[in-house]
Amino acid sequence: MALDVQRNWPVAMAQKPDRIARSGNSSGMLPATEEEETPTLDTTTTDSPEHTSSPIYLPDEILVNILDFTAHLAQSAQSSLAACCLLNRQWYDAAVPYLYAHPYLYGWNFDPFVCTICPSINLHVRKSPLSKLVKTLNMANLVHQSRNSNTARLIGRTKGNLEEFVAPQASFALNCLAALSKCSKLQLLDLSLVSESPPLPQLFKTVAHLDALRTFRLPRSAGFGARQQPDPSSLTWPPHLEDLSLSGGIDGHFLHGLVAFPQTLRSLTIEHCPQAIGPGITNMLETAVRPLRQLRSLKIRHMPRLSSRALNNVLFLLPQLERLSVSVDYITPALFDKAQHQHPCYQHDLSQSDYDEAVAFGHTNNLHFLELTNSGNPGVEDKISPIDLLIAIDEGTLPALRQVRVARTLLWHSSATARDAEALADVLIEASRGDWESGVGVFADKERGRKRDSARVWGKEIKRVWESVAGVWMFDG
Repeated sequence: MALDVQRNWPVAMAQKPDRIARSGNSSGMLPATEEEETPTLDTTTTDSPEHTSSPIYLPDEILVNILDFTAHLAQSAQSSLAACCLLNRQWYDAAVPYLYAHPYLYGWNFDPFVCTICPSINLHVRKSPLSKLVKTLNMANLVHQSRNSNTARLIGRTKGNLEEFVAPQASFALNCLAALSKCSKLQLLDLSLVSESPPLPQLFKTVAHLDALRTFRLPRSAGFGARQQPDPSSLTWPPHLEDLSLSGGIDGHFLHGLVAFPQTLRSLTIEHCPQAIGPGITNMLETAVRPLRQLRSLKIRHMPRLSSRALNNVLFLLPQLERLSVSVDYITPALFDKAQHQHPCYQHDLSQSDYDEAVAFGHTNNLHFLELTNSGNPGVEDKISPIDLLIAIDEGTLPALRQVRVARTLLWHSSATARDAEALADVLIEASRGDWESGVGVFADKERGRKRDSARVWGKEIKRVWESVAGVWMFDG
């Protein structure tokens, strides 16, 4: 409508001069006569103004581009897409797939969503054509709004194209596994919020045949203790698993290397394990994690029974790591001391060939990203400082390090360490500039000429591309 008004505005303005010219008054004022009366607003008529042109038609390709942009709006995407569905039939057909692909579910809209996707309890009685549009089913914001039967029914109705599923806290149980095993396109399965984990043998049997699954997060309530000792041979991982998150009571089988991890694993997270102790974690890293040559990322946090230096040898045991996120509660500056890694005390559980291989890898550490977090223990703010990293870089222990993220609770932004943090950032940025000029590191797979041309205009540098991929950042944590 707005476009029609703007387009018709010049025509409406052109009618007034013609009317003035016909009146024969050159002053530009309409002649007043005795017969003429002061015009009044007629409020009795209900006729709408006639449009001089038909509504503008937009091709479907343009609508798809508009909706694709709208769907990526973080806060107002769902309400905006719902409004687009009310415009006309063309907008409805184009917007509905975006509206139901990644629904944002919370307490107020969950029941209407269930009634829409599951109009009847029995699938054969009444089907919903909208169920096949759902690709993400995120129920993390639901606590007691759902029931086990509703969760199982939703998974069953959306199993055809479901790619991501985040389980709710209180309404995921054993009856959901049957429907979950039929989600052939499922890529992410997040059970970290589940308060009562289903039996692990049944859970692993369910996910073992999900060929598309890439990310798997175990429940915090998962247990491998004395009461739950599944046969290691029955724990079969998905064939193409790349990202695994371990949590819960993983005390026996995992920590002593009795359960082998899949060789396709590229990222491993270990958190919220109240029964895990330092020797068990070290043994697991040596026997089960170290053989994973494709592993590139490791995150360890919220482990209440680890000592203050339990993870000092993690870089020595896993030299293939490129990304490390660790709580300073469990490390000291010895983490970056290459000489200490070659001490005989680190050879107690390794064969001579494995130890020599680890030492060789240690001379070419690949760590590119380091994140230092705080698990909440008091008095850990000054365990790792920017000076420790500067010394490690100067000694060549961390030659590939370019990005450092630090929790604000570690006080690197305080007046005592702010200058040291700035100095560390300058060193990292300068090293990144060397990578850019040499075409190595993150710039190895990019066209150096194109990057150089995009960074300079008439010989004047307008964008330093190396600064965007290197430095020191603070985050709330």
